[in-house]
Amino acid sequence: MKKNLLKIASIVLAGSMILASCKKDDDPKPSATVSYTNASFVVCEGTFGQNEGSIDAIIDGELKKDVFQTENNRPLGDVVQSLTIIGDQAFIVVNNSQKIEVVNANTFKSEGTCKGFSYPRYIANLNENEFFVTNGFGTTKGFVYRVNKQSLQKIDSVEVGLGPNSIVTTNDKIFVGNSGTYDESYVPYADNTITVIDAKTFTVEKNITVGDNTFDMEVDSDGNVIVLCKGASDASWSPVSNSQIIKINSTTLETSVIKDFDHQVASYGYNVLAYNNGTLYYLDDAVYSITNGEEKKLINGYFYGISIDPSSGDIWVTETP
Repeated sequence: MKKNLLKIASIVLAGSMILASCKKDDDPKPSATVSYTNASFVVCEGTFGQNEGSIDAIIDGELKKDVFQTENNRPLGDVVQSLTIIGDQAFIVVNNSQKIEVVNANTFKSEGTCKGFSYPRYIANLNENEFFVTNGFGTTKGFVYRVNKQSLQKIDSVEVGLGPNSIVTTNDKIFVGNSGTYDESYVPYADNTITVIDAKTFTVEKNITVGDNTFDMEVDSDGNVIVLCKGASDASWSPVSNSQIIKINSTTLETSVIKDFDHQVASYGYNVLAYNNGTLYYLDDAVYSITNGEEKKLINGYFYGISIDPSSGDIWVTETP
């Protein structure tokens, strides 16, 4: 599946992110000194190659469209992949435009642009001075870059697996999920590793073998890394291995299987896991939860992404058109 040909989006709820479909239609209205402090953000990827990616904001139940364009009087770019809020700043990854836009999270006014990427994907925070970004998909090599928040300059890089995608930090380590790649003819190549990077030295500590093609990761309340591996496909994009959910102990780096599937999960989004207050949620042909080993089906339907509002426990799911 060529995911970047779809219109997709994400909703950012108090630091959590999900993917869904979103349709860009009406032009945004001029700003009238809007505060985005308590907003939930909808990140619309847009059509590949059309420079129509956008971010909408939901404030007190009201949808405000294309707020980056509204506040900065310029388009955001081509294929908006993700948005990560760190402190008072929002970092917007625009992968086919090969950049990261940085805005004030309260006003959405631009504070700079970080360039020099080939295919950036997701961001994880390190400290008040630096962040990490995964980069590389398709025929490109996979890297994690270390970026200075003030200068917005890349200061270091480390090579990882094929198609680095999801990234989390815990226990002074960076965990990078390698989601596989494809060649010039879109023939897929699987990757079955999680690259573990020492956050202090920024060197690869270990490559952990897991299931094929990591799509999403979460950190649980004990600091363990929960990984959903989608499974691999052959040259015709037919499944050849099934999905798994795996737990990695962030101290010992030992792995254990939470769930073995007899199929590939039905969601084609990358944000298919959520974790809140001891419960893991995942997407397949429905929304499922796992608490203390007990699994429940919660919401029927084929969804593109999921997030949990940590303040209310509400489940947010989204779907493609």
